[in-house]
Amino acid sequence: MSEDDDFVSIKAADSISYADYGILTGYGFSATFCLAGLVAGRAADVSSRKLIIFAGILIWNAALFMIGYSNSYVTVLLWRLVLGFGQAFSNPASYSLIADYFPESARAQANGLFACGVYIGGGMASMCISMAQGLGWRDTCFLIAAIGFCFAAVEGLGVREPDRGNAKTKEAEASADGTQSSGESPKKDFKQALSTIFSNWLVVLVFGASSLRYMGGYAIAGYLPTFYAVVFPDYDDQYSYINAYVVAVGGFLSSWLGGMLADKWRRVEPRARMYLPAVGCFGALPFMTITCLAPNFYVSILCGLFMEYLIAECWFGPVVATMQSALEPDCRALAIACFTLIATFFGSLASWAIGSIYDALLANGSSSSIVKWLVLWSVVASYSASGALFLYCSTLDQSPATSQTEKKPLLGEKSNLEDEFA
Repeated sequence: MSEDDDFVSIKAADSISYADYGILTGYGFSATFCLAGLVAGRAADVSSRKLIIFAGILIWNAALFMIGYSNSYVTVLLWRLVLGFGQAFSNPASYSLIADYFPESARAQANGLFACGVYIGGGMASMCISMAQGLGWRDTCFLIAAIGFCFAAVEGLGVREPDRGNAKTKEAEASADGTQSSGESPKKDFKQALSTIFSNWLVVLVFGASSLRYMGGYAIAGYLPTFYAVVFPDYDDQYSYINAYVVAVGGFLSSWLGGMLADKWRRVEPRARMYLPAVGCFGALPFMTITCLAPNFYVSILCGLFMEYLIAECWFGPVVATMQSALEPDCRALAIACFTLIATFFGSLASWAIGSIYDALLANGSSSSIVKWLVLWSVVASYSASGALFLYCSTLDQSPATSQTEKKPLLGEKSNLEDEFA
């Protein structure tokens, strides 16, 4: 191991094996991310969501800053756990805000647009390979953490905390009925909120389908960099920049268009929000095969991986909108936290399992290129099972929940507020 390796690679500097790497990208992050998410979800249902997000951004960027000082696998793991704890505060509060910013008819598009940030960030993260070669991996951590602190300030100063439960819809209902609102009913406690979430069969099955989908996503995010480094070792710089484009542009377009199409399609087909994720899962499989088996680097990453992202990543906005519609406002953030806990657990399980199998195969003399088959079959199995379960979810009742604060329209009808956004 050379000093150059230590300068560029955290894996080399801290003597991290593939199994260790699988833990870092999986349970080393999700152990705290999932458990803290339950606390964050409950907090987001009863307190200021913008302050919860602000605190989370500060914590996770402080942890990233400290990773830059790590000198062993144990210290990296410790600060990854802290980073996961901080990031747990973002999604439940953010999606709860979105549910109050937008009417039910526009939520899939709004959720999809929010999820685009994941792909922009993922694409930029790919450029860290080149940043590490120029700055070193430690200074790269310091720089990204500093940018994160700036975003915390922007969020704290620029985000507005809306009324819960879409208060405008409530006011419109009272005006149309000629009655006065009697005020909000008492919010559910933690146990009641959990009971509401897990007694909803549609929501439970969406959790299951999404968990399977996450397993494939973790396989791609965690091990495609290894695949390209092993199978196309002469294309490190090209991979760094092209993959940034693939993830950012392909993922952004898929997430945004997926949400928009789901909302428009739902006007004529109530089950559209479950059909679209299934189409994404099955439609991406041929392109994942091209990604892993094409003998040419550019065919693999541009014809295969880009198209895989463009088709597969349409699922998230419609899925979150389905959960938001199926549940009442005072348990939506906790539902997102439960969704994240369950899906991330299984995604992390896939990441660890692939790393452990890969280490074992290498120890038994297998070629390092076997990673392409590990990734391909992991994605084929998870996407196929996920797509089938999403199709089954489409057969269940998709009617929005009626709550004490928000009157939902019947299938085929529009509320007055929805007409404004149509």
